[in-house]
Amino acid sequence: MEEVGRIFGDVGLGRFQLSLSRPVERGDYLSVPDEDHGYVLCQLDDLQRKSDLDLEQAGALTPADETHVHESLLGHAIIIGYRDSQGVVKIPTIPFRPGAHVFRAEETLIARVLGLTHRSNSGAYVGLLRNHNLRVELDINQLVQRHVSVLAKTGGGKSYLLGVLIEELLRHKVTCVIIDPHGEYGSLRTPAERSAAQAKFGVESQGFSHQIVEYSPDVSLNPSAKPLTFSLRHLDPRELLVFMGLTNVKTFLAPLKQIIERVGAANPDYTVADLARAAEMTEGAIADTLHERLLYVDQTKLLGPQGTSLNDLVQKGRATLVNLRGVAPDIQELVVARISSTLFDNRKKGKIPPLFLVIEEAHNFAPQQGQATCSRILKNIASEGRKFGLGLCVVTQRAARIDKSVLSQCNTQLILQVTNPLDLRAIAQSIEGLTPGMTEMIQSLPVGTALVTGGGYHTPLFCEVRPRATRHGGESVQIVGA
Repeated sequence: MEEVGRIFGDVGLGRFQLSLSRPVERGDYLSVPDEDHGYVLCQLDDLQRKSDLDLEQAGALTPADETHVHESLLGHAIIIGYRDSQGVVKIPTIPFRPGAHVFRAEETLIARVLGLTHRSNSGAYVGLLRNHNLRVELDINQLVQRHVSVLAKTGGGKSYLLGVLIEELLRHKVTCVIIDPHGEYGSLRTPAERSAAQAKFGVESQGFSHQIVEYSPDVSLNPSAKPLTFSLRHLDPRELLVFMGLTNVKTFLAPLKQIIERVGAANPDYTVADLARAAEMTEGAIADTLHERLLYVDQTKLLGPQGTSLNDLVQKGRATLVNLRGVAPDIQELVVARISSTLFDNRKKGKIPPLFLVIEEAHNFAPQQGQATCSRILKNIASEGRKFGLGLCVVTQRAARIDKSVLSQCNTQLILQVTNPLDLRAIAQSIEGLTPGMTEMIQSLPVGTALVTGGGYHTPLFCEVRPRATRHGGESVQIVGA
């Protein structure tokens, strides 16, 4: 084993300082021998280079003097623990001795303590542990049961990582509904070109066209999709108010019911336009508002006599893409609200299989400030969906702008580079076990490296994201050619 340093100073039960004799990177795994428990796994959380050079001496330093500067490389390490005879990870109850040898951890110890085992039946392979040839596989049951967030700044690779995750869900025949505001995930149908990186990670090119079905409210902009509509007949007045963007139920519910009953008695096959005309013929400010909002709903073309069948929208073992590319933001909110409500209600009744609902650009649909039409139902799914087998995955580049009650319910986090201080603070507040060193590392993560918390692991892991098996559909558009 390679010795990298010695413990010095005051030693606590959770962390210690060490003087390094060999270069070690922040985040690397270390081991310390313990008399009672064998080797204990630790992780370097911070590095400092100390010297006896003061400010005045530094100003007078000449090139010939540089070799005489006395310096030390010091580290701060956290203790991850050891596995006992019952397979439980524990931390020693007696601190390490000052002067104890510290070694670079061997992969067998890392894999055993972190639980990096191959889960062929329930593992979503997302990449390799940073600087190691150890697979990071998320427990799919925990993903669906305990919710997921994917967080990164713009250009940080969140769409690529989400594509990797969806590939794994499709391999395991997990039913998915994906809200796709930019039309990025249709590329899951197409195999990626073979690459050397795929060989390194053990990935084969593969397409999932037989497991992908795509819908859109606007097929003129998205011709590969089937038309997405909702049935007016299956909406009760409360649900129609959601489409109308009217949240004051006490004010508008009874008048709307009266209009629906009056129109329905004369024409059972009434349309939204019929309701709008009836509201126009009714006197009063409330009727005027109903008329205006019903005209708006009619213009969206989302409500018709026959809506998209739920059995077509949710197909067991398949992913349904709801392509909202080019659709106005207010209509996007209506679509997400109706789909989310329908999935939640029917999942509670057991009418559809357990599934995973993915919301891209989630800060637009469940904002921390203000209110979107779909905010309430997404909060309900975040807090109660796991009880009914409805998992939620929220994806955003602005962690500070997504509703905290939604983000805090996500027990698995996949975090790529984030630099905004507000977003970093929101992440640190929502994740247990995140050290100051890890928070700093998030700011400088290279593209393709993610911090993984949860997903079946008891401690955060840095993971090199594996290559996609399918073509990536989220590349940025070049403005100026080469």
